[in-house]
Amino acid sequence: MKKILMALALVLTTAGAAFANQCPLLLKQIEDATAGKMDDASKKAVALAAESKALHAAGKHAESVQKAKDAAAAIKLELKLKQ
Repeated sequence: MKKILMALALVLTTAGAAFANQCPLLLKQIEDATAGKMDDASKKAVALAAESKALHAAGKHAESVQKAKDAAAAIKLELKLKQ
């Protein structure tokens, strides 16, 4: 049982670190795609990206990635995830 809990803790720690590296990459793609655009979809994407950035800063990386995906969907952008 102890080994299972240790393995689970390791997986969760590693997953958090992987998401932490994703956030800035995703946000950059959204910023580039919305640069200079003032349409409603772009405004919505910028607002969602700002929420994503705040979540990233708070250490909530999985939520940040999801919010970035929502922002990309608002402008029909296909995000390129870090492998």
